[in-house]
Amino acid sequence: MLETIASTIEEFHLLPDQGIVVVAVSGGADSLCLLHVLHRLCGPGRRYPQVALQVAHLNHQLRGEASTQDAEAVARLAHSWQLPVTVGSVDVASLAVREHRSLEEAARMARYRFLREVAQGQPISVAHHLDDQVETLLLHWLRGGGIASMVGLQPRQQDIIRPLLAVSHADTLAYCAQHQLLPIEDASNSDVRFLRNRIRHELLPLLEDMNPGFRETLLRNAEVLHVDFDWINTQVDQQWPEVVLQEQADNVQLSIPRLKSLSPSLQHHLLRRASARLCDGQSPLEARHYHLLDQLLQRPATREIVTLHLPQHLHTIRRGDILVFKYISEQASEDKKAAPLTEATLALPGSVAVPGSPWTALAEWVPENVTQQVQTALHQKDWATVWNLLPTTPYAVYVDAETLLGDGSSPNLYVRTRREGDRLQPLGMNQEKKVKAVMIDRHIPREERASLPLFFSGSRCIWLGGIQLDHRVRLTEATRKIIRLSITKRT
Repeated sequence: MLETIASTIEEFHLLPDQGIVVVAVSGGADSLCLLHVLHRLCGPGRRYPQVALQVAHLNHQLRGEASTQDAEAVARLAHSWQLPVTVGSVDVASLAVREHRSLEEAARMARYRFLREVAQGQPISVAHHLDDQVETLLLHWLRGGGIASMVGLQPRQQDIIRPLLAVSHADTLAYCAQHQLLPIEDASNSDVRFLRNRIRHELLPLLEDMNPGFRETLLRNAEVLHVDFDWINTQVDQQWPEVVLQEQADNVQLSIPRLKSLSPSLQHHLLRRASARLCDGQSPLEARHYHLLDQLLQRPATREIVTLHLPQHLHTIRRGDILVFKYISEQASEDKKAAPLTEATLALPGSVAVPGSPWTALAEWVPENVTQQVQTALHQKDWATVWNLLPTTPYAVYVDAETLLGDGSSPNLYVRTRREGDRLQPLGMNQEKKVKAVMIDRHIPREERASLPLFFSGSRCIWLGGIQLDHRVRLTEATRKIIRLSITKRT
């Protein structure tokens, strides 16, 4: 066991020639095994004499007194081995609510933030093993992360090192038993409310029952994909200095013309790397985000600033021919003095919060069978049937999709609040009118005008949410496809 782990360390150059390595220790069998092995390998008179260890443990406050006892047990163990230890504490449940994350994701983010605070740039050793690799590959497959996620965990990823990737959980349990180490049992590891636990306890046994060699097959596929991913990364390395105009701690700026000159695959991998640089090495981008980014890149360059809101406090801002990935800290996003992000892209179908407004905008296709009935009713001028099939309210309207689609491609819908000079053509009128004048005519209170949502197709306003539809997108006898637009107020 010791030689297996040492071989992994040396094959992938995981430890520095000298310095401190922070070891993440939860107290379970895996992290106890990791700490014990590294303690045998590192320090004066040992295999790596110039490497010192620093133990780090985070209390997630999820199991009450049991969490506190775990933290105390880890601290006692570190002291007994004469190792420095740092114990932190975070209310992960409150963090999950505050940052709109799942409990699993909030715990992971809190843990790595804490470890990096302790490490201050030094390597961080975590106890991921072969079984974690299999579970991670399945988890990524379920989430649809693409080739970048299907290579799985790597022995080294930025400041994170994983010396145990060649051994299994059964190996770490056997090691602990051999060396009289007493692991802490965390009851949450068997709680199938968490997706990773469902994969471990339910999905993997089912797949192995269908294919006894499933784990080996999955790991072998990851090795094959890793060869391809290494080549892609080489191409990204070559293009990075050509595409990236500026890189700072909280933002990365890219040249849109240079980015668009590349293949779609390279574009996406460059976008992935740019976002990962701002999110602790883990890009939050999924297929739906790449689709929105593609739409943003295809827009004509104007002076207008367009913003996409992405997960993990990440925003993408287009200014002319420059694309900016910017990390907005929680404190900054709550700062009322900060300039509001004024526009968001609305996918079809999809929903998005309207920046600077308490409203959420939604767009969806009307089912084909309903559309056919509406077409018949429109030809017969049977308005009662139309209204029955398409119940219109101040908060939901129906528009002719082809006036938005044009040549049949996906429309670019955008939502924002009012700007000076915005205009639309009110339903039933043959000329445009200022949105401000429409609000005044409809007696909208002054204090509400700035927060009402506006829907745009390209540069044209098509709906002042809750107030007025644009005449040019109304349903007619020629209508063949219908889109439902609606707004709901966030609580």
